[in-house]
Amino acid sequence: LPKPVKACSLMSKAQAASIFSLASAYRPQQQAPTNEQSYCVYPGSAKGTYLIVNVTWSQAEVSTFEKAHDGHHAMATGTLPSGQSIPAPRFVKVTVGGNSAYWSARQPLPINGTSNYPSLMAATRNGYVVSLSAMGLTESQNEQILSTMLRRL
Repeated sequence: LPKPVKACSLMSKAQAASIFSLASAYRPQQQAPTNEQSYCVYPGSAKGTYLIVNVTWSQAEVSTFEKAHDGHHAMATGTLPSGQSIPAPRFVKVTVGGNSAYWSARQPLPINGTSNYPSLMAATRNGYVVSLSAMGLTESQNEQILSTMLRRL
């Protein structure tokens, strides 16, 4: 079984800074791993730019990820408490560092209080799911980040 991994260990500050401008006082903000996942936050130097990384080694999460992207299971729409409908996210399959990854350029929900929409990119490797939620980064930057992280798993 996969061992617990600290999400911040998958990309160094120097590697992150070579891909996008980090906030000058950047230190990885590590959420302590739960039994089956960990998070890392990389704040960007530009207002509203950030990267949140989630790594899970839960076999149930890996199975759910695979089902969500196998083309046989439909993504459901949702409804907010306000009654507003949320469309299902649409993912495009891309190849990142030889791995199949899934990219959604614009999530259906803006960040609260803004008109900014985050993008998502995720992949599995060696029993882990790595998910990026990014604001203000291009698809190419997301791919560089994901490739860097997947190589360490």
